[in-house]
Amino acid sequence: MNHLNEHLQTLRTDRKMSQVEVAEEFQKRGYSVTNQMIYNWESGRIKISGEMLLVLCDILMISDIRGAFDRNEIPSLLSNLNNDGIQLVSDYADLLRASGMYQKKSAEVITFPAVRTMRLFHLPVSAGNGTYLDSEAYDEIEVGNEVPGNADFGVTISGDSMEPQFVNGQTVWVHAQNELDDGEIGIFFHNGEGFIKKLGHKDGKIFLISLNHRKYQPREIKEDDVFFVFGKVVG
Repeated sequence: MNHLNEHLQTLRTDRKMSQVEVAEEFQKRGYSVTNQMIYNWESGRIKISGEMLLVLCDILMISDIRGAFDRNEIPSLLSNLNNDGIQLVSDYADLLRASGMYQKKSAEVITFPAVRTMRLFHLPVSAGNGTYLDSEAYDEIEVGNEVPGNADFGVTISGDSMEPQFVNGQTVWVHAQNELDDGEIGIFFHNGEGFIKKLGHKDGKIFLISLNHRKYQPREIKEDDVFFVFGKVVG
């Protein structure tokens, strides 16, 4: 088995290139290589690295690296071919590529959907007489396509004031926003308690309205009350 460095000078001189010319080609490719370094590679004083060897083969236009260096003494595709034979193999390879019949198939990329998580608050909002919504007590749960894309958090309903659309124990999903239009259903904070209700305006007054009209009267929001909107129910 021949040593690697014994081939370097022969391959370079076959291309009719000097050590200085090869060093200049390395520098054009962004490598700080001098003609002294090339001399050290060819003399065996310094072993050429794998990366530098690949760049050198590119400079010397060597496509069959195993055949050029015969490191394993195993015949390669271009073994024992002269330059004309190598050119014919290259030309035939170009014809195969141009035909489009022998192109490599791209590896199939399998993608997995990102896991979506949502806050589900522990304490329920009232569909009755009112329950405080604790903004710090919640679980982060994984959800799927059953939850609307614009939802930001979930809450559990307690009571029957929003029947038949919303029932006791049901989880609803909410888009966080601090304003609602008239007639929209949302999650509200009123005087220390959390509610799911429909927002209504009448005669300049604001009301939280239950869907179960027969059992629950509208809840008026008075001027001195503490009131704000958590968000709009979206699912």
